[in-house]
Amino acid sequence: MSVVLIDGLKAAAIHNGILRIECVAVGPNGEERPSGTLLIPGHQAGAVLKALVDATQELDKRLREQAAQQQATSGNA
Repeated sequence: MSVVLIDGLKAAAIHNGILRIECVAVGPNGEERPSGTLLIPGHQAGAVLKALVDATQELDKRLREQAAQQQATSGNA
C-alpha cells in the first residue's frame, strides 16, 4: 500500500459513479504538485467522508487536550 501526503485538494468530480478527488502536496520549492487521486465509489462516499470528519474531530480533541496539559505543566513550573 502506498502513502500519499495531501496538503490540499485541487479538484473533485464524479464520473461513472466514482468520486474522483485530485490531491496536491507542497513541494520543497513551496509550489503545489499532484500527489495522487482519491477514487471513492459513489455509494461509499458518504461513509468515507463521515469517517474522515470523525477522525479529524478526534485529532482536534487530542490536540486540545495535549495543549491544555502542556499549559498546565508550564504553569506549575
